[in-house]
Amino acid sequence: MIRIFEKNIAEFKNDTLISEIRKSVSEKCKNAAKKPFGIYQLSVPTGGGKTLSSLRFALYHAQEHGMKRIIYVIPYLSIIDQTAGNIRDILNLSQENDIVFEHHSNVVEPEDEKSSEIRKLSANRWDSPIIITTMVQFLESVMSSKGGKLRKFAAMADSIIIFDEIQTLPIKALHCFNEAVTFLSKILKSTILLCSATQPTLESTQRKNLLLASPPELIECAKEFSGLKRVMVVPEIDKNHKETADFILCKANENGNCLAIVNTKISAFDIYSALKNDAQGYRVVHLSTSMCPAHRIEVYDEVKKCLKNKEKIICVSTQLIEAGVDISFACVVRAMAGLDSIAQAAGRCNRNGESNEPKMVYTFQIRDENLDKLNDIRTGKETTANIIASNSNNEDLLSELCMNRFYQQYFSNVDGQMDYPIEGNSSIYAMLSENKYGKGNYQNRTGEKFAHYIPTAFYTADQNFSVIANNTRSVVVSFGDAESMIAEYKQQPQGIVTKEKLRIIKKLQKFSVSLYEWQFKVLTEQHALSTLDEETGITILGSNHYSIEIGVTMQSNPELFFIQ
Repeated sequence: MIRIFEKNIAEFKNDTLISEIRKSVSEKCKNAAKKPFGIYQLSVPTGGGKTLSSLRFALYHAQEHGMKRIIYVIPYLSIIDQTAGNIRDILNLSQENDIVFEHHSNVVEPEDEKSSEIRKLSANRWDSPIIITTMVQFLESVMSSKGGKLRKFAAMADSIIIFDEIQTLPIKALHCFNEAVTFLSKILKSTILLCSATQPTLESTQRKNLLLASPPELIECAKEFSGLKRVMVVPEIDKNHKETADFILCKANENGNCLAIVNTKISAFDIYSALKNDAQGYRVVHLSTSMCPAHRIEVYDEVKKCLKNKEKIICVSTQLIEAGVDISFACVVRAMAGLDSIAQAAGRCNRNGESNEPKMVYTFQIRDENLDKLNDIRTGKETTANIIASNSNNEDLLSELCMNRFYQQYFSNVDGQMDYPIEGNSSIYAMLSENKYGKGNYQNRTGEKFAHYIPTAFYTADQNFSVIANNTRSVVVSFGDAESMIAEYKQQPQGIVTKEKLRIIKKLQKFSVSLYEWQFKVLTEQHALSTLDEETGITILGSNHYSIEIGVTMQSNPELFFIQ
């Protein structure tokens, strides 16, 4: 793999400042591969080539120390395909190969130890040399009490585990994450790489339980980026959805295109709907997790093509586009959120230095959005608003000074949430350590003190742990080749595990969408859901409930959603 990687990377052009910087970062990561096992931070500004640079480090580090595999943990399902594609390309691998395994979603995840053999087999490729998975899968595997998921934990030993965009780590899971990766590093001899353009100070939280290497920085690259000023963040006054749409159109007219990133799917839908009617002459597209991965990739490709051809385009998206997506607009509008999120959104603006002058990234609070169930975003937004209000010296909001100030305030505001608190005045962290609450319950129930050495409540912690607060269920939607693949699956012999069945199930992952329980209930009442078969338990959503513009809809005839 190293031989193929080096041959291909040598063919990259170095004819721009940003490409020269990426080459320097990559060379430094290669040279860092001789470092010992440990937990390292890779802090590289957006567009700095983190994916291939971290892969280069991992390949050489694995060779140096005789390690088993490389695991990429990324924040969102939406960028699995992009990351996997980049890795396959640099290693000359075809779409179907035995080197890179993409673990897309819980469509194929066994529900329990008694799950059907076919579903277990479709998720058992965690012995592959390179695995690409999500933070949700990582956390729910290391915190599980089930053998199937814990086998993935075992596969993480003697590995290089690369966490991309580590700033997206859910606050409630922070202390548990620190314990897990410290265990992986110190006990299971894995190397952990925490990648971010806005490196959060995870080691300085209340418990200080992230045992970083000394020094923690994998490489130093501040000098390379010191003279590169691609964007400027400009705070604006609050706006409602209609005013936001008008503002986006105004900035698109000034720049030729615009990316708007908002905090909720409802905001994205409302603003998109307004722009569909008002933005004459523009191609207006929508992106959210209501759309399956295959659909989103199609939209990404369309957006990239429009930008390359300098066509007039406006993209309205939720935050899924702001981390790891290789795309560059001339202007970005970001609904106010955490300063780390705003910095990530800024990474989609003038990404490759297309303009010698800094381009504008506008941020403001949207009055219509409801963040009651999005505590991390709401707290981040409030912290950013305080930073902006107190920034009397007009310090660059993307500077290291402002970012450190943001994390200091943000973490102090959420100290009590980092142990993953649950009902009953306890927490997941407590259950997996001294478990005083559990021992107290034991004494109340039996009248005797808990006399055993290990009080850890593995099963109860697993039952209470979920990265996504609301329980969701995945459904396969009618998009692209999904219907023909479902028909093909039904032609296979029943009750028998075949390679063809496993191939189809793996492909169906790209046509899945996660629904909240209330959505699942509403669609069930409308007879919109069916089951592929008892063997898999995979749920199929009827074609009348999937729109080519916005994805899953809660009513049929989605073409009636938009009046032209």
